[in-house]
Amino acid sequence: MNLGLKERDQRGALRVSVSCKVKIRPMDLGLPFYGDCTDLSVTGMTVQTSYVPRPDEEFDIYVMPARAGNMRREPFSARVKVRRSHRLDSSSLYELGLEIIQVNG
Repeated sequence: MNLGLKERDQRGALRVSVSCKVKIRPMDLGLPFYGDCTDLSVTGMTVQTSYVPRPDEEFDIYVMPARAGNMRREPFSARVKVRRSHRLDSSSLYELGLEIIQVNG
């Protein structure tokens, strides 16, 4: 059976594949964690990291754009909420599905 994109993926916004470094700042203001953003949309993103969040945890994330010549790179900053988290096979990394709940100025 051939399923269309909308039937396979219940997200309301189109995800775009990216490869960007991220910095995760937990709300307790402890040490930051780092990872890679693998896809991004206007409502959320997928991140691979060693950080293991609590269900529904909120934290700030900073997504660094890919380098493009001598252009100045400003990170995209947002408050996100964990919607899913699972360990990647044979890896110490976790894949996090994050909902963007607030874009930081």
